[in-house]
Amino acid sequence: MSDLPSQPASRPDQDDLEIVGHYPTQTLAQEYVVVVLAMGQPCMLQPDPDAGGFLLLVESDHAARITAEIAAYDEEQHTQARTRPITEREIFRHSAGWPAYGIWLLVLVLVFLRQLDDPGFTSRFSSSSQGLFIDHQWWRPFTALFLHGDTGHLVGNLLSGMLFGTFVSRLIGPLRGWALILASGTAGNFLTCSLVWPQHFESIGASSAIFGALGILTGLGIATLVHAPVKLPWLRLAGPLLAGIVLLGWLGAGVPGDNTDVLGHVFGFSTGLAAGFIQGHVNPATADASNDETSTEARHARI
Repeated sequence: MSDLPSQPASRPDQDDLEIVGHYPTQTLAQEYVVVVLAMGQPCMLQPDPDAGGFLLLVESDHAARITAEIAAYDEEQHTQARTRPITEREIFRHSAGWPAYGIWLLVLVLVFLRQLDDPGFTSRFSSSSQGLFIDHQWWRPFTALFLHGDTGHLVGNLLSGMLFGTFVSRLIGPLRGWALILASGTAGNFLTCSLVWPQHFESIGASSAIFGALGILTGLGIATLVHAPVKLPWLRLAGPLLAGIVLLGWLGAGVPGDNTDVLGHVFGFSTGLAAGFIQGHVNPATADASNDETSTEARHARI
């Protein structure tokens, strides 16, 4: 029989001992020895010759109170494990997708150079309600995402895409992320043309896709809270949505007279929000959380 260093006169009478815990390693057992000693009670560790590991023994008269204290300690440790800060690796499970962003950047720059060389290029591929519903040129809501009015317009969208696009990529993967971003922007342009039709409307720019990325991030945040392993007030569920709406209003409203496609921003954000929530619902970001409970219970297994 072996014992750990303890307080003076803390060695229990070996003829009146009761087992209150069984632990696979001495390091883990020592953690519970500290709990018992903190109560001012003597205890001993003994190797288990049958099952392996270590047995924690205390005086029988105090076994019930010590068992309750150990159970309370386990519950506290379990709660802390569930509420511990999430690491960057757990949040961002994928790469930033710089190659995908680089391709997108290269395409936007090459298309912009073509616009400069061919003045009619922009009108042929812009998002146009007339081109969409009269001429049945269904590609326009998509191709308009790669057109820009001037250098400032282009640079602004490239920087915004780098920010929001890489965030989406790190959460759900570059290929899936950029596919959803472009799909959200295309859907946003299509819905805008549908709403204003039969009035003539024409727009260009990647902004609808950029706000689609913002919507995807918002939808993923809502889905993560819905799948959280604890019940949350509706106010917390609305937190990501309110944050997204604030950013939408701040970045997407534009200023009077600048021809900002506000509807495109709103619909891009809305479709991205739906896409992000569906993605987060089908493949929850908290899917691995269930493993924490299993590992905690195994770690604290005892007799």
